Amino acid sequence: MSSMREAVAAKVEAITRQHELMKTKRYGFLVRPTVLCIGWLVVVFGLITIPFPGPGWLTVFIGVGILSLELHWASRLLAWGVKTYDRFHTWYRGRSRAVRYGLVTASCAVVWVVVGTTVFAAWKLGAFPALDPVMHAMM
Repeated sequence: MSSMREAVAAKVEAITRQHELMKTKRYGFLVRPTVLCIGWLVVVFGLITIPFPGPGWLTVFIGVGILSLELHWASRLLAWGVKTYDRFHTWYRGRSRAVRYGLVTASCAVVWVVVGTTVFAAWKLGAFPALDPVMHAMM
């Protein structure tokens, strides 16, 4: 099985070739601003969805990958993130099933505490008045 680094490198190489080809077309001057807008939208969406079930972090890395087509720092960040992922994956696979399940359970608990605390704080600040009946019933 190939590493995440190899898989990402192959995909980025193919996308980069296509990206450079698009810049030579008639409306190539629109490629950079379009890529930057889409990249930032995907990163922001990914950051918003991290606490929810689903591929939040994957979405962030896809957004950084899109930005890496135009921004050098995003290329470095993507390379660092993929290398860190590979190291963590190797470490994680070497742990017992009980440790892995414990880590997943603890991660889920932390995420829900953060989400719950954020929602509670936002409610206290008046951001979610629709939650008033539910919150008052719980208190």
